[in-house]
Amino acid sequence: MVRSVPKLRWVCLLVCLVAFCACDVISETGETPQRQTGLTQEEAVSAAWVAFEPNTSSHDRGNWDVVEARELAGREVADQFEGRVAPGCYVGPTPPANSDIRASGQYWYVHLKARPATPLPSTGTVPPTAPPRIPEAFVREAWFLLDRTSGQVVARKIHCVIY
Repeated sequence: MVRSVPKLRWVCLLVCLVAFCACDVISETGETPQRQTGLTQEEAVSAAWVAFEPNTSSHDRGNWDVVEARELAGREVADQFEGRVAPGCYVGPTPPANSDIRASGQYWYVHLKARPATPLPSTGTVPPTAPPRIPEAFVREAWFLLDRTSGQVVARKIHCVIY
């Protein structure tokens, strides 16, 4: 038993040396291991909603559908977010200006769309000629580009209809 302890030390030392060399090879090639950090899809949608909620009429997340939420490179959508958010067609504060989008940057792309009509509450009776309840009279869709790790909104686009 006493003789096996030095062998165990040598084996541990050898394993550590191999692991150290493997890390050194990775750094010399310029490749960095992919880290599993960043927002989940649910967190990205939530962050987009938090940024968007002040500019909605209903302030109700239930009135909005998530059309798409996916990770992508900035070059895929940079032209979609050119310019600034159209003024005056939404309620609430003026959204901040869009930031620069890095072509190689990794982002979450979130597309929200207003539900055209929401059902009336089940309490009481509703006349058959009653118009549908439209929670968002002007804002129809919104797109958000969020930093993949921090969740900060990098750019946004809001589509409105003005009657």
